[in-house]
Amino acid sequence: MRLIVSAILATVLLGACATPAAEPVDMASIDPNDANASLEGRISPDGTVIVCRYIKQTGTRFPLKECKSEKAWEAWDAFTEENTKTALDNIQRNRCGGVPGRC
Repeated sequence: MRLIVSAILATVLLGACATPAAEPVDMASIDPNDANASLEGRISPDGTVIVCRYIKQTGTRFPLKECKSEKAWEAWDAFTEENTKTALDNIQRNRCGGVPGRC
């Protein structure tokens, strides 16, 4: 049994030595924003320019880069503004109808 395990191990080790080494990657030549940089400034299908923004995410220190058309950003801004107004309105209002005690 030991002879078989030793033979398999030797075959694996010799096979690993026979494979060519991968070429090292020059890390200085890689631009981390290449994936999204090609979108910014281009014209979207709706006829407006694509704009990229960095959005803070909960649970990470790194912002998310999101690219959308100007019309999509306008809709996004209106949606988030309405949500903010609704949330603040609910906090500031007494939703108990003037009834004393807990709601």
